[in-house]
Amino acid sequence: MRRTTAALTSVIVAALAGGSARAADDLDSPRADPTHHKVESENDVVRVVRYVIPPGETAPMHSHPAQVNVFFTDGDLQVTAQDGSTTVIHPKAGTAAWRGPTVHKVVNVGSSTFEGVLVEPKGPANPGWKPPPWDAVKVTTTDRLEFENDRVRIVRFAIPSGERTQMHDHPAGVQILLTDARARQTTPDGKVAEISGKARAARYRPALSHTVENTGARFEGILVDLK
Repeated sequence: MRRTTAALTSVIVAALAGGSARAADDLDSPRADPTHHKVESENDVVRVVRYVIPPGETAPMHSHPAQVNVFFTDGDLQVTAQDGSTTVIHPKAGTAAWRGPTVHKVVNVGSSTFEGVLVEPKGPANPGWKPPPWDAVKVTTTDRLEFENDRVRIVRFAIPSGERTQMHDHPAGVQILLTDARARQTTPDGKVAEISGKARAARYRPALSHTVENTGARFEGILVDLK
């Protein structure tokens, strides 16, 4: 699976970000384009929106707040900004990118369905945020920091079959699975639970501490840590 790089992120963000951040509420993607954008979950700190655009279909002009965009599939997209400028971009499956407020129209000019999720943090910037004591990025070999700003961190995790991590912490955030997952979780109080998930699932997860033993095949995913 291809990894996010600074160059790829900058190209995709620049192409997708064409438009004013001052869009009216009625341009909000699930409202302006309910055919292709649906709210998957929402609470007081984050909203998760899933988008699915079949080949040949158009997502009409709509807006997004600042968010992390996680691509589940490769894509061939024609993106038109409010000023009429048009760009063709080619996102890659498994990549994740931070994107500022956006207004655009998107046409799937490829031959396959384009799908992903948007993780939209609601909180303000937090430049003074500090990671938890046993930060997974620092104490495990399975979690790797890919991007960070004063709103979020993007962390990629990959756990080989049979591997068990040491005890570590995660801040509150959204977990997105890129593959099916099956594992055994142990929390600091000694409680053990069997956990599982399907590829392309996205769920909010409160802050937690645990060890994870992979009891299935290798699994991978993205964590969007909320600051």
